[in-house]
Amino acid sequence: MLNAVSILLVDGDAEGEARAFRSLERQGFVRTTSVDFEGGSLVGWRHAEQRAADDDFVRTPFGVACCVGPLWYRGHFGRAALAALLNEVHMSGRLDEGALRGNFALFLSTGDHTWLLNDALGFVRIHASSDGRFFTTSWLAACAYLPTRELDPGSAVEYVLLGAVHSRHSVVRGVSLLPIGHAKDLVRRTSWQRFPDGLVPPSVNFDSLPEALRAVGEHLTTVSKEVATAFPNKINTALSGGFDSRLIVAGLLAAGIRPNLFVYGAPDFPDVAIASAVASSVGLTLETINKAEINRGLCELDIRELELSALFFDGLPSDGIDDPGADRNTRLRQTAEGNIALNGGGGEIFRNFFHLPDRPLSALDLVRTFYRGFSRRAFRDSEGMKSYEARLVSSMRAVLGVQNKFAHNGDLTRFQIELLYPLFRCHYWMSVNNSLAIRHGYYMTPLVDLKLIRLSQRLPLRWKNAGYFESQLISFLHSDIAKQPSAHGFKFSEGPGLSARLSEVATCYRPVGLRPMINATRRRLGKVRVAPTQLKRYRKLLPGEWVVDSFLDLSHLPDNVSLARALALEIVWRRIL
Repeated sequence: MLNAVSILLVDGDAEGEARAFRSLERQGFVRTTSVDFEGGSLVGWRHAEQRAADDDFVRTPFGVACCVGPLWYRGHFGRAALAALLNEVHMSGRLDEGALRGNFALFLSTGDHTWLLNDALGFVRIHASSDGRFFTTSWLAACAYLPTRELDPGSAVEYVLLGAVHSRHSVVRGVSLLPIGHAKDLVRRTSWQRFPDGLVPPSVNFDSLPEALRAVGEHLTTVSKEVATAFPNKINTALSGGFDSRLIVAGLLAAGIRPNLFVYGAPDFPDVAIASAVASSVGLTLETINKAEINRGLCELDIRELELSALFFDGLPSDGIDDPGADRNTRLRQTAEGNIALNGGGGEIFRNFFHLPDRPLSALDLVRTFYRGFSRRAFRDSEGMKSYEARLVSSMRAVLGVQNKFAHNGDLTRFQIELLYPLFRCHYWMSVNNSLAIRHGYYMTPLVDLKLIRLSQRLPLRWKNAGYFESQLISFLHSDIAKQPSAHGFKFSEGPGLSARLSEVATCYRPVGLRPMINATRRRLGKVRVAPTQLKRYRKLLPGEWVVDSFLDLSHLPDNVSLARALALEIVWRRIL
């Protein structure tokens, strides 16, 4: 399979492309495919540790197409899907967005049309250079293309504090993302919105719970069957005590598929006990993976090993690069030998993820509710928090297509607030991990395709509260595993009890203005802070002033994970860029 692509237009910087190629080779990729088209050329890359396969590239009488990541079209997978796409685009000049599934970046050229696009949610990121002449799925390669590199402090703040930049911008100025729901015409040098009515046009709510369960359940079963046809007996999926991994397993079992299950944690972890009970109830084997135990047998990373880790993770992963080896090794194992790894990320589209009441709100309300898990003291500048909030608000409104100016009042409908989970949270945060995963094998988050997002927006909010609808959906798909315990204090077959429902109500109606203070109190009571020993170790590894020191106080970051992200940024800046 292809694990990365790079595209240079004819008047692009050839020296920049050579730098990008060296970056990709340094990351462990080898060139495997080349395509010349009117106006430019494409190079496909495979990771040296990934088995060779030809199911992501096709040349037909109608043109040429290739993809990075798993792609289905009208039920076909791989080469068959790409051939069907070429045929339709050649004949009609369009493709059926509703028939596209998977997490992918897609290039297709029919002569009349040469397009670059990704899945509707942009889960496989396409990075573009500021001159508009270079595109790639590797962020490090996109940075290498630039003749000089300058840090964007606002984006760096978002990466360190949130685990991802939450806008089209990048930590490095001059590198941006293809906007969500857009495609690029590489010959005409234009881009267009693939969904002129919006990714999720407003629609009426379901009339009844059975109608909703049938619609969502049937689609999940269809998706499961498509995955099984493409990967017979080669499906690995995580199982925990939560909703989303159980929902994936329920969908697979409903389609008659028996996946390989694994759970992360020590033998005495609650998730392990719950996953064991679920697997046993349907006669599936379960592998327990204790990352902490694996890492205890490995040494702390030195500078050179941290650099190699950054190259593996394409620079800036959500959890940083200080991984002794367990994270990298388990990722490779789950997609080895042509297996596909399924992940339940994004299943919160069926729940009230932000825990907000059913009324109009502002984007600033959402920022202060969900994106303020740290102290003002983390910022060096007294205006740092205000600038941070304004950036997030602007990005949220851009994703929604809201043109009027910044407002503090409830100018967003509750429908728009719900849309910000898939279109903002998932698009910017989840896509970091999805893009990283497909660099090393087949990976997919099947709970957040375009149709499921549209169906989820037809669910009344009261059904989403406390996980009521998702509990019912798991029971609808497979009653036996719904009867097993969960990490939420109730069996999904029974649904949330009075305690869970009251807790949801209490959380939703906490005043938005008080939530940052509630979070601060929790941090103080829980003594959650950066470990001085970890900060000392990092400073010793990289002495001198760090690139973030001028705008962030590392000692006041919220936790060790955010500090690890600051380390990743410093390693990338000093050792790679």
